[in-house]
Amino acid sequence: MIHISQELIKMVELAYHINLPSLQHWFLQRVDIAICFDLQNQHNVETYIDNLSSCSFPKRKLKHYEGESIYLTGSTTTLKIYNKLREFKKHDFKKFKNTSFHILEYLEEIKGFIRFECEIKKRKLKYIYQKDFIRIRNTTYKDLRGIWQDEFSTLLKMLNNDLQKVSENEAVKSRLKAIYPKVRAQNLYNFFILIKAQGLQEVRKNTCKSMYYKNVSDLKNANVDFSQKMNIDMENIQVQFNPFEAKEVP
Repeated sequence: MIHISQELIKMVELAYHINLPSLQHWFLQRVDIAICFDLQNQHNVETYIDNLSSCSFPKRKLKHYEGESIYLTGSTTTLKIYNKLREFKKHDFKKFKNTSFHILEYLEEIKGFIRFECEIKKRKLKYIYQKDFIRIRNTTYKDLRGIWQDEFSTLLKMLNNDLQKVSENEAVKSRLKAIYPKVRAQNLYNFFILIKAQGLQEVRKNTCKSMYYKNVSDLKNANVDFSQKMNIDMENIQVQFNPFEAKEVP
């Protein structure tokens, strides 16, 4: 954080021929942390994003743009997951049109890229650091990355390094049979399949409230991942993707 901030100050000074205060006089008001991953092709990116339309986050409304992005605005953070190629074409393409930037090569390079971005607002920073004024020199990337991970964990309902979770059909069926009586296990498995087919929100609307919460509770107790967030393509080959373990791309 310190090095990046110092370099940014130098760049602004050189660009505008001015002298700015030293780093000790700068305070952090808001910061965005964005991490890209390679899902190999655009189909995977679009399918994954569309699967996320059934996500939920406490006290936030999810905005979903088909094949392009999901967006959740909050008072402490704003979360965005988007198709990097589409986002660049929509917002940045024209900026580089008449420059020496090798734009066609870049467009080819970012095909299949997905970006997880967390906008961390001052309210969240004040809570984390327990200060009204947060000096940049006192913040660390580790702290900010921790916020990124916590926020997306809440959204995706995934636990980092939770190797005991199961999401494949046969693994779920076996897990439920091992824990619950035969009839209950079958009913829970049917509920799980329904979620995968229709999405969590749709199932919630069409299920008795008490039964819905009971089923969800029992699936959670069995450590079943019913969030649909790890399956990029559920109809064909199931590609496993965990943003907390996947390799980042520049």
